[in-house]
Amino acid sequence: MDKPIEAIQTLIFMSVVVELLLAIFQKFVSKQAGHLVVILFGVALCFAYQVGIFTSLGLVTKYPFVDYLISGIIISQGSNALSQLFNLRHK
Repeated sequence: MDKPIEAIQTLIFMSVVVELLLAIFQKFVSKQAGHLVVILFGVALCFAYQVGIFTSLGLVTKYPFVDYLISGIIISQGSNALSQLFNLRHK
């Protein structure tokens, strides 16, 4: 399979996982605390698996940690944010 397609699938999968975690965390903690935990988890996933949105779009960065940080924050917003981002890329 094509490497960029695999990267995008990974980002979508991570986004769905983080969205499900948010639903679980919000049952036990306040909404704001749940969002903070999910953002941290999204960033941790991106660092752990070295997955970055900019890299998957073919952009090269001198500082990959910035890509992972931004990607984790975007992923934490759920699959809707990823969909909007990739629709902008195709316009």
